[in-house]
Amino acid sequence: MKNIPPLIFLFLCFLVFGKPGFASETAAHSPLVRIAVAKDIDRVSIKMSGAYEISDPLSRDILSKDIRLAPTVVTKGMKGLKFGARETTLKRLRFYSHRDVTVLLNNKERRYRGFIDIVLTPKDELIVINQLEVEDYIKGVLLHEVSNRWPMEALKVQAVAARTYALNQMKVNAVRDFDVTNDIYSQVYGGLTSERYRTNLAVDSTRGEILTYQGKVFPTYFHATCGGRTEDAAELWPNQPLPPLAGVRCIYCRESPHYFWKKDFQVTEIEKKLNAKGFKIGAIEDIAVTQRNKSDRILTLIITDKEGHQLTISGKDFREVMGPNIIRSNNYYIVMQGEYCDLIGKGWGHGVGMCQWGSQGMAAQGFTYDKILLFYYPGTVLSKIKGPDPVRAY
Repeated sequence: MKNIPPLIFLFLCFLVFGKPGFASETAAHSPLVRIAVAKDIDRVSIKMSGAYEISDPLSRDILSKDIRLAPTVVTKGMKGLKFGARETTLKRLRFYSHRDVTVLLNNKERRYRGFIDIVLTPKDELIVINQLEVEDYIKGVLLHEVSNRWPMEALKVQAVAARTYALNQMKVNAVRDFDVTNDIYSQVYGGLTSERYRTNLAVDSTRGEILTYQGKVFPTYFHATCGGRTEDAAELWPNQPLPPLAGVRCIYCRESPHYFWKKDFQVTEIEKKLNAKGFKIGAIEDIAVTQRNKSDRILTLIITDKEGHQLTISGKDFREVMGPNIIRSNNYYIVMQGEYCDLIGKGWGHGVGMCQWGSQGMAAQGFTYDKILLFYYPGTVLSKIKGPDPVRAY
């Protein structure tokens, strides 16, 4: 190589790597995951410090580049996306900086590694998608899922579970615009703004480690506190009767502040929420549990109004109607007191997979992260990602 003239060497690099630009510098060392950090919006502001590019991600044509981008509004234009005063015919724009990209939305700003793609949907709404390596994605997840003050083994457990879940979703949603969202319906994600030293250390020390079952990744669900037993996934998602998600007895989450909870409702509040969601019921006289499953979580309820009409509703639907952060789990008892209804329960979350406070309890007792993972996901194997498309998914 040292005998090749510099200009010829640059020409050969062009042939191999394509035209110069930032994109060539972001070749993935681990699979790329796409996170919808905002959906169904009409505008968003982007700013970037340091050298940046705005490009067409399909043709890779560069539309704008400089050393700094002041806050710039992106909206729907006449024929495509518009950034600042510049109109385009493109339905997708990519923002990339050597440092990071800041998204300003609802008077809040967050910094993200990797690319920010803004997509104009057929409904003329915007989706903001952060695309980056899965390892960096997990670094933006951990602080929102567990405390960075927890034992390191518990942080490592969360890193492996979150990484495996992300890979499963990447398989399941490959034909969609994004793999996961940034909220409780996937994994809460805050980007570079949410990174901390200890959580990043947990990600780095488990780099590329995932759980597999019979050679495939699977949805490694997790929740805050199981309250004594994790749930069988088949109770909530009948199409996923996987042995690693069948549920286990857990004695390790008893120190959780969510192990016991109590919530008081006025029955009129319940009536309003049920009717707003299409569950028609009159003035409520009684709410009774009619069926529980093996983990003691509620399967069905019967709600009776003062006219004698009855509504049968699943525990899952009732919790969704009232709010999953209000009714913290489906493991509760009901006490009717006239115009009031008291719910006395245990645990927080759907209960499937790993109990996060149980993981913390096991780590505090000296269990290593691999042992904790195999306790909550029995029959699985701790494996390594191999390349950008490592394994199949359930």
